[in-house]
Amino acid sequence: MGFHDFMTCRVSSLGTLLSAEESFSLPPVSDHLPQAFRVVWETGHAVEILSWNVMARGRAGATGRAGTALEGKRLTNNGLDCDETPDSYKQRLKERVLPVLQRWLEQSGTCQRVACLQEFPVQPLLQQEFLSDLRSKIPCLQMAVGSAWEAGFAQLATHTNAVVWDSSLCERPSQVPRGPEVLQLALKSTKHTFDLMSFHLPFKDSPGGARYSEGVKAATSFLRTLSRDTPRPLIAAGDFNVQVNDLEKAFGATAMATQHDSAVFRGQRLSVDACVALPGLEEPSTSLMPLVEDSGGLWRPSELELFGPEGRDAFIEKYVAKNLHDDPRLWRLSDTAVASLGCWPFAEQPREVARLLHGTRSQKKRKLDNPLLTAYASESEEDSTEDSQ
Repeated sequence: MGFHDFMTCRVSSLGTLLSAEESFSLPPVSDHLPQAFRVVWETGHAVEILSWNVMARGRAGATGRAGTALEGKRLTNNGLDCDETPDSYKQRLKERVLPVLQRWLEQSGTCQRVACLQEFPVQPLLQQEFLSDLRSKIPCLQMAVGSAWEAGFAQLATHTNAVVWDSSLCERPSQVPRGPEVLQLALKSTKHTFDLMSFHLPFKDSPGGARYSEGVKAATSFLRTLSRDTPRPLIAAGDFNVQVNDLEKAFGATAMATQHDSAVFRGQRLSVDACVALPGLEEPSTSLMPLVEDSGGLWRPSELELFGPEGRDAFIEKYVAKNLHDDPRLWRLSDTAVASLGCWPFAEQPREVARLLHGTRSQKKRKLDNPLLTAYASESEEDSTEDSQ
């Protein structure tokens, strides 16, 4: 698509980093294509944005329960009916998703590049591993992740948003609270100050479905809220989960760019991903909140992210399988490892415990510049000592 003028900025699509065949063929990379955009302000300052729904762990094969709207229908959480084990999901992230992102970030040249990711894993250790692998080639990268919780710590989410940027753009970001579907950062640099958002709106229905119009209304309302509540220039990139041309009809002109047929759902090609730029109201904001640095350039919304406000014991009671509550292996894990364990289904947790402990033993045999070296053992050894007294 060409440039779309909107007051102080222009947005254009730079195409996709993978072809549909490369991304959608089994085993897939994702059910969305990685898309690059370029935003240019009146001053000539430019930023390139990668927007990519990296696809949460694929779950498919179950059938809708009797008496529900989905009775008898094959259920899936992705557009390719992909069903993954935890190991195959981790392998896809590491071997197929991460290299694409890493290559794009390495080729930044003189233009600043930022990646907005959707359906990013909520497991803290997977997040740490992902950033550590990125930094193995680009040490100055930082990453912020959205909350792992829904409805004010009521339950764990299945995925979140993430933003990756170079430290030269911003060393210490702030967050603009917007809700669980959005991660909005305030980035300040010597060249420019702007907000950057990665968003993933809830799926209502496929185009033509009975509830599809609800999705269009929700996405239109989301855009209108942004247009009247954006104190600074804002770049928002992500997944609307509705056809972008339906939004253009409902919302009117805006600085928006999209890539046609950027996603797939059961053979139907969709154009649901976009990058939007808004000029801001040039008014000071009082809603900024500090982020908490977890380790090595990884930022989280708050110190409560791992276990929620009720703490580790309550988290274990609710999110860890009961047959592991008295297992001594559980108490040898660090807080980060326990929080990651609780994000997996109960039936898969015993194997994950064994893998986490194997990782602990392996780390004691070598020294690497990796946050996982301290993630498993240091905290849990102190906890285990206290429990034995």
